[in-house]
Amino acid sequence: MPNFRFEIVGFGKTTTLEEELPSADLASPRAIEMAHAVLLEGDSTGAGQSGSIIKVYDETGYLVATVNFSDVVRDNSELRSRSSNPPTEEPGVMRSG
Repeated sequence: MPNFRFEIVGFGKTTTLEEELPSADLASPRAIEMAHAVLLEGDSTGAGQSGSIIKVYDETGYLVATVNFSDVVRDNSELRSRSSNPPTEEPGVMRSG
């Protein structure tokens, strides 16, 4: 399996991890999982880490994916707001007025 280098860059500090994945298509989803894990370890709101990014490189050094933590924080807050305010009507059903 190909080897990928994940660089977690945030506030002047870079952490490098290497991981084998079956294909480059799985690099971005794996980076998103890593970002979620880092955010859960730190501040629960993610505010302290929202400026961080993860860059993923293949074995030849080619950049194959970039994940911004601010996008992951935004996705989490949208999911939380949807779960706390579920729709009161069925989606796609029009009511006569």
